[in-house]
Amino acid sequence: MPLLILIALFAIADFAVLFTLGARLGLLVSLLWIFVSGALGIHLIRRESLLTFQRARARVAAGEIPSDEIMAGASFVFAGILLIAPGFLSDIVGLICLIPGSGQLLRRWSGRGGRSAGSKGTEIPGDWNIHRRDSENAASGGRAGDDASPIEGEYLGKDQ
Repeated sequence: MPLLILIALFAIADFAVLFTLGARLGLLVSLLWIFVSGALGIHLIRRESLLTFQRARARVAAGEIPSDEIMAGASFVFAGILLIAPGFLSDIVGLICLIPGSGQLLRRWSGRGGRSAGSKGTEIPGDWNIHRRDSENAASGGRAGDDASPIEGEYLGKDQ
């Protein structure tokens, strides 16, 4: 709920700044700014979504988790959406999202960065540090630890 209120207040402030600066700059300059930033936002979303998909597919093919690519792509798509929205404040925030390293801030704000354990010291599912540790254990001999039991089952070939 507080996020919804924050978004509504941002939209109101964005339109207030748009009308205030539009009255000072003129209608033609304001419309030109809105059109150019919208075109840039659409171009950015189209280009970055395709590039992000290609980079993520390459990481998956290499056997890695493409979380960095997805977060960077999300930052660019978020910037594109803000550039499409009419208003000067949203354009400024969208341009800030295009600064290199802004994806790191987005990851930190989303809660995906730096987590390794829950409140009782338990592991968080999907945590990158746990995935890396399990990969290193598998590479060092196939044993995840002393307390791990082997997985039993039957193997059926394609012919059967």
